[in-house]
Amino acid sequence: MMGGLCSQLAALLLLLLLPSPAHGAEESQDQPVFSRIIGGQDAQEGIWPWQVSVQQYDNKREYYHICGGSLISAQWVVSAAHCFDLSTPVSAYRMNLGEHQLSNPSPTRISSPVRRIVRHPDYNENTGVADVALVQLTEPVAFTDTIRPVSLPGPSTQFPAGEKCWVTGWGLIGWGCKDTLPPPQTLQELRVPLVDSSTCRDHFRDCKRPIQEDMLCAGSEVNRDSCKGDSGGPLVCPRNGNFILAGLVSWGIKCTQSTPVPPGVYVRVPVYVNWIQNVTGGTGLSIVSPAVLSAGTTPPGPLSNGLICSCLALALLLAGLLLPAL
Repeated sequence: MMGGLCSQLAALLLLLLLPSPAHGAEESQDQPVFSRIIGGQDAQEGIWPWQVSVQQYDNKREYYHICGGSLISAQWVVSAAHCFDLSTPVSAYRMNLGEHQLSNPSPTRISSPVRRIVRHPDYNENTGVADVALVQLTEPVAFTDTIRPVSLPGPSTQFPAGEKCWVTGWGLIGWGCKDTLPPPQTLQELRVPLVDSSTCRDHFRDCKRPIQEDMLCAGSEVNRDSCKGDSGGPLVCPRNGNFILAGLVSWGIKCTQSTPVPPGVYVRVPVYVNWIQNVTGGTGLSIVSPAVLSAGTTPPGPLSNGLICSCLALALLLAGLLLPAL
């Protein structure tokens, strides 16, 4: 009963806080701005608390960003298999949590060494199949407002074509992914529609990499997409005021000059949820049952960043909003 009351309060509060169509984020997201991850924008600090910067040191033993990732529990990060070279020692990698601006590090960020990296045994670098890897941190991290795991979908969760989801990262930007993200290298967010598999296969029919069953496509026809450096990062979709991890940035080779621009290709996370559970032991994972999921269009905000808010806190906040109007 308490859970139902909390849900009702959350829904009412969300309706009060959502912007009007004339001024809201819903409308502004559809305006092309070709200056970020091909049409993305600066993310608010802490809005995507599961976002990870996968970093590797160079010959000078200085770390640099190579890929994205998602925190899924206190000690595990999920990313793309192609981000990790088996010939590179595990000690060469680190996972930065709570990052917002890479060249202006937050004092609350956590830079964690890596205990082990597990690439999926079926990963094929030629076809892109099973492009998923798990990274175990040396020690569990304490969750904060800016460091928190993302929920995983169940194995049978469906993500319908046309649904609007969010991809985030610090990858290359601009036309053709030719430019480095300028200082202070703020995390970019981009809202993209999911594309049905048959349409996606048509886009890539002349490519060496056909679209497989474990792949999910997303993107628009106005040059909005993820780029190199975003690999392994999260594609999250809204469900009941929360977000769940639908995909991982995998590839988007422009092997044709076709118009419209081909969508980006992501790892379909539900396909690998059982494998993730087996490798991690399942401890600390939040896997949302499809029975309680319903697609939504909730924009990112304090109620949709994966934080668990109490019913009492919601009631107090709701009262604070309503009292001035009485």
